[in-house]
Amino acid sequence: MADASYKEFNDRLLKAPGMPTLGIRIPALRALARELAKEDEWMEDIQQDGGNCLFQEEHMLIGMTAGYKKAAKEEHAAMLDVWVPGIVSWADCDCGTSILKWMARAPQFWFSYLEKWILSSREFEVRFAVIAMMDYFLTDAYIDKVLKYYETIRQTDYYVRMGIAWAVATAYLKYPEKVLALLKENRLDVWTHNKTIQKCRESRRISDADKEMLVRLRRRQEEMDEKQKI
Repeated sequence: MADASYKEFNDRLLKAPGMPTLGIRIPALRALARELAKEDEWMEDIQQDGGNCLFQEEHMLIGMTAGYKKAAKEEHAAMLDVWVPGIVSWADCDCGTSILKWMARAPQFWFSYLEKWILSSREFEVRFAVIAMMDYFLTDAYIDKVLKYYETIRQTDYYVRMGIAWAVATAYLKYPEKVLALLKENRLDVWTHNKTIQKCRESRRISDADKEMLVRLRRRQEEMDEKQKI
C-alpha cells in the first residue's frame, strides 16, 4: 500500500520525524480500518501491546479502527486510552478524531472523557481534545464550556494553538456573537487570537463584510512581547 512519491510529500507536510512513515494515502488507511474494525483480535493485540507501533500509519489505524468499531462507550474509551498518548502528528490526531462520530450520541460521557486530555501537558493529547470538542461539541449545550476551555489553555505548543485557532474559527460559523465577544475581550493569547482571525478570513463561508470587521480586531505582536516581559 506504500507510495514512495506520496511518502516524500507527506513527510514534508507532517514534519513528524519521531516515527517513520510508509506513505500510505488516507483513503486506503480508512478502508483498511473498516476491515480491521470487524475483527476483535487485532484491537485486542494492540491494547495488550500498549499501542506500540513501528510506523505512523500503523498508529493512525488504531484511532481510525476505534472510530469504525461497534462497541460500548467504555470499550471505545479503552481504545482511545491506548491511541491518544501515542499520537505523533496533526494528521494522526485529526484523521482519527474525525471518525469518532459516536461521541455525539453520548455527549455527557464523552465531554467528561475529553476533559482529562485537555488538561494534559502533552501537545498532541491536548490537540486531540481540542479537535474532538470542535468536531462534536460546538452545540448549544456545550459551546460556552468549549470556548472557556479554549481560552484557558496556555500551552505554547504550535499544534495546540493552531488547533484552537481552527476550532474557534469554526465556532464562528455557528456562534459568531460568542466568538466575537471572546476576540473583543482579548481572551486568547495574541498569537492564537490573530491566527483565529486569519482562519476566519480564509473561510469561504464567512462574508466579506465580516472579514473586514475581523481584520480590525487584530492585535499587535508587541502586546504579547510586553506581557512576556512582565
